[in-house]
Amino acid sequence: MSYPELLVDRVKLQHNVKTLLAMAAPSGLQIHFVTKCICGWRPIVEAMNEAGADYFADSRVENLANIQDIGLSRMMVRIPMQSQAMDTVRYSDLSLNSDLSVIESLSDAALALERTHGVILMVEMGDLREGFMPDELIDAASRVLNLRGVWLAGIGANFNCYGGIIPEEKQLKQLIEMAESIRRRFGIPLPIVSGGNTGSLYLLKEGRMPEGITHLRIGEGFLIGIETSFRRAIGDLYTDVFTVRAEIVELRRKPSVPQGMIGPNSFNEIPVFEDHGNIWRAIVAIGEQDARCDTLTPRDKNVRFLGASSDHMLLDVTHALRDFKVGDILEFSPDYAALLRASTSPYVNKRLV
Repeated sequence: MSYPELLVDRVKLQHNVKTLLAMAAPSGLQIHFVTKCICGWRPIVEAMNEAGADYFADSRVENLANIQDIGLSRMMVRIPMQSQAMDTVRYSDLSLNSDLSVIESLSDAALALERTHGVILMVEMGDLREGFMPDELIDAASRVLNLRGVWLAGIGANFNCYGGIIPEEKQLKQLIEMAESIRRRFGIPLPIVSGGNTGSLYLLKEGRMPEGITHLRIGEGFLIGIETSFRRAIGDLYTDVFTVRAEIVELRRKPSVPQGMIGPNSFNEIPVFEDHGNIWRAIVAIGEQDARCDTLTPRDKNVRFLGASSDHMLLDVTHALRDFKVGDILEFSPDYAALLRASTSPYVNKRLV
């Protein structure tokens, strides 16, 4: 074995995918499963495809290029860069957009590649990340419809990100009304009305998703099994699809408070400590270069996180359920941030089991 290690439970992963597809089916919702958190890792995407997922999305063209032959559709969910317009068209058939000059670059790339690329216009609905202002939307749609090589596939909105704004029925109904205005004005079908991401799943779960929302972009929902508006579990989805495992490299009884003048630590932070007397301190060979350590939750609830540097994580194992020794392996549940970093780190071994 090679540690640190990220284990992926195939059965639980596929269960989550199947469950979300079943939840979406009665409302006619299409789901693009967002694979950016796991870097488009092929074994995971292939397992998802086996479970019925045919639509995938990512924020990096490199990841989209890696899964070109899997499923029916690939979507670019980060605003495309003009410098990557050619690769965006080459590796995705749809993209989320909020700038007309970028869309013009996608049009030029599509013509050069002799392809047609679908454009989804993002609308600012309060979260203050990307999006045209609502009063700009009709003009933006008109200009896209006059470009060759691209087609207006739909409109969408983003929530739960920069501003932490929770999607509510009133905002989604406004989005539906904007879509209807475009359909009437230009006589086009506009099939995609993308009502957000995992944060919108609570509305679907409660039967309150407005009719007219046709699409969601889901990442954390199938990965972690929660909706991100209220951080609640979704139905019977598994919340432990992923396990991070790391090895103990030192175990000693030491004071709980450093001795001497305290200055900035390795991340230029001034640490604060609580005095618990002498404790059993374990050093685990995983650090901030491998995962976000403070959001790795020990599976043993009696193990307490103390801190981390780039290569080491320190834990209080005084009250652990078992007696540890150097060489033992500890298991952790990652949240989304820890999973993202662990997936990205080349120093973390990935294994689908």
